[in-house]
Amino acid sequence: MIATRVTEHTQQLLVILASLGLIVGCLLTASAQSENAVGWRTDGTGKYPDTTPVIEWSPDKNVIWTTPMPGFSNSTPVIVDDRLFVCAEPSTLVCVNLPDGKILWQRTNNMEDLPEAAEVPDMQQQHQRATELRKQIGRAGAKLKQAKKDLQDSPDDAGLKTKVGEARKKLVALVKELQPYNQAWYSLPAVHSVNGFSSATPVSDGESVYVVFGTGMVACYDLEGNRLWGRVVEKPTIGYGHSASPLIVGDKLLVHLLNLTAIDKATGETLWQTKSKAGWGTPAVTRIGDTDVVITTQGDIIAVEDGSVLAKSVSKLTFCAPVIENDVVYFIEHGGKAIRLPETVDEAGLALETLWTTQPRKDRYYASPVIHEGLIYACTRAGFFSVIDAATGEVIYEQMLKLGKGTCYPSVTLASGLLFISSDNGTTVVLKPGRTYQEVARNKLEQFRSSPVFIGDRLYIRGLKNLLCVAETDVE
Repeated sequence: MIATRVTEHTQQLLVILASLGLIVGCLLTASAQSENAVGWRTDGTGKYPDTTPVIEWSPDKNVIWTTPMPGFSNSTPVIVDDRLFVCAEPSTLVCVNLPDGKILWQRTNNMEDLPEAAEVPDMQQQHQRATELRKQIGRAGAKLKQAKKDLQDSPDDAGLKTKVGEARKKLVALVKELQPYNQAWYSLPAVHSVNGFSSATPVSDGESVYVVFGTGMVACYDLEGNRLWGRVVEKPTIGYGHSASPLIVGDKLLVHLLNLTAIDKATGETLWQTKSKAGWGTPAVTRIGDTDVVITTQGDIIAVEDGSVLAKSVSKLTFCAPVIENDVVYFIEHGGKAIRLPETVDEAGLALETLWTTQPRKDRYYASPVIHEGLIYACTRAGFFSVIDAATGEVIYEQMLKLGKGTCYPSVTLASGLLFISSDNGTTVVLKPGRTYQEVARNKLEQFRSSPVFIGDRLYIRGLKNLLCVAETDVE
């Protein structure tokens, strides 16, 4: 789905795109996400049915342009008209001109950018000290663990007992010193170096673009780069760092940092906040009857209008996101469950029906699955590929993709009737969907962790160092 600003320049383009079927419904018939919203995996499904991308590429083949980024990020590109938005570490929103990849503007969203920061003149030094303390805590924890292990082997060794005591004392002192930094409003949460602060994908309604960072900072910009509002909503505490992307439903911006929060997208004010454990995956939005709902990775079903909890913990995902097809929500990880949603929300609660449970390969699933023509396609972090019957939960087949050393962070994507599955080492395998394994192509590019985005005959990949546009270069 392409978010649009209808201008004289784009009117003709929209007519052409509509005739080609490129403007698709949002999150299928079940989605409640605003029709002109575009964000993570574009419309949340990871499906680009009417695109015609090339299926072979390399650093020296079919790369139209390459744009160096100011820092790494795992966020997915978001395209609005002829502009592409993506993030960069630690807190930068970047706007790129789509035809040639030129950076039009970039804006930081640091704690230092807030008006309150003027009252903390040594904020940067405090950030640096907190970072160093966290590193020291990690090293001290490792030493304590080793000392305790050594003591288990020699429980009567007085020297080892002293060593354990000193290591524990050192760790406690470091944690105590870090505590004030963690409690300050401007503190930076601990994150893993792979995740960073900028893994969440921006979202746009076609008029503004909204961004969430792992610091708890949420900001809104117009398409020209003017910040309309920005604030720290709340500090995420999830281990390794925040990565769930924001969503737009009507006039609300939904962010899942510590709790699920609905924000007035025009003003930045909190409309409601509901206690709901956050995960690393992005929640899904859908509609039950006339009620817009959010389905979190932890299986909470929450009404968008007022934040009321309609169902609690119906399933659970650790890393990836739930996906929706018509009236069924699928939770696929190192276990699988399909839940049929009711036709309406009534006072007695939601009449949910578990259609099946299944057991694909046990492992972490960082990549979110994709559904196509009755089959679910999922991939583990190690590149083990599973095909599951969406009607019955039967695992049709499983295949090791042999993507090489690396981790499958990018979500499974469907474009031009083909599946694209990638490892963060830059390898992408292209498969034909179906009940048997059919490999079409295998490609190599620079390292990337974000999900690819397709429009027309072009493919956009946010690499760790560069933003790349992939398309046929041998066109006369």
